[in-house]
Amino acid sequence: MRTWAIGFAATLLVASWAQAQSGVSEGFYKEGVQIGEQARKSRDDVKLAEALAKFQKAAVLEPKVFKYQLNMAYAYDWLNRLPEAQAAYERALALASTSADARLGLADVLRRLRFLDAAEAEYRKVLKARKTDGSAMLGLAAIAVEHDDLDAALDWYKKMLKANPKSSEAAFKAANILWRNKDWDGAVEFYRKTLEIKSNYPEARFGLGLALRDKGDTEAAKVELRQACKDGIKPACGHVYKLENP
Repeated sequence: MRTWAIGFAATLLVASWAQAQSGVSEGFYKEGVQIGEQARKSRDDVKLAEALAKFQKAAVLEPKVFKYQLNMAYAYDWLNRLPEAQAAYERALALASTSADARLGLADVLRRLRFLDAAEAEYRKVLKARKTDGSAMLGLAAIAVEHDDLDAALDWYKKMLKANPKSSEAAFKAANILWRNKDWDGAVEFYRKTLEIKSNYPEARFGLGLALRDKGDTEAAKVELRQACKDGIKPACGHVYKLENP
């Protein structure tokens, strides 16, 4: 009975210590989230580093808690510390292999590190879990562009728009590819689509002006290029001058 009592007391002590440790690590985590949200809004890398330190402390105390590893990966990622972000995403996935968020983060980091085949494999796994994940589609399109496979990239941008009709980024990048392919009608259509989604998009306005010019619609091109010039796209001003002074 005495041995049992000692063992029971020891168990309570260990449980109490573990609970206290968990409370401390959760406190570090919550502080990191709060600091990180503020830092991202203000784009303050010093504050982001402070948030990272909080997540690191939480992960050291409890390395098997998924959210600590994932948020540490995010912080490394935001600070552009890519090899460390890769390692943290991989640790997070070891704890929760079905997390599409962790896999998407890993895919993005691998792409930026130029491990393109590995990144593509991860993006495709994300799409198996979330069939309409726009970020994965954009990532696969970016890899296709890296491989100079513009047809594949255009196909991904169109799929992205079908799944996410409000993606001005996908519409704009599709328009750019169509313009590069000298498909002026297609480029005009997608630049206009971009501006329907996001009216204040000077780069799309500039692209529309160039596509209209190349299509031969000089007067319409002038209208768009003048507006792009007013919106701060300096090359547009030069194109207006050339059109008005042939």
